[in-house]
Amino acid sequence: MVDPQLFAAPMSNDLYMPPNHSTPAKGGGVVPGVIACALAVLGIVTIGFVFVPLAALLACIGTVIAIKDQSGAGIGVNALAWVLTLLGVITSPSLLILLGVAALS
Repeated sequence: MVDPQLFAAPMSNDLYMPPNHSTPAKGGGVVPGVIACALAVLGIVTIGFVFVPLAALLACIGTVIAIKDQSGAGIGVNALAWVLTLLGVITSPSLLILLGVAALS
């Protein structure tokens, strides 16, 4: 036999609840990228050999997360972090000596 409630009209207090699908968080890698940007700027204006390596580490972590999550915002913020980190390396004489690039200047 067929259950008659299967064909009954929904009552007014019935709410449609869509299934709970877990989706990846959008904006993955943005937070490490923003922190890396802040550390790179600190490395440019203050002690470069302390902040720039930390910025590079966080930019690397953020880039991996952003690519894994396919987050455009995360990739963009981390690209900015890499540019600022490169500027931090260029403007820090101690990092240039450490890398051996000062001989080319």
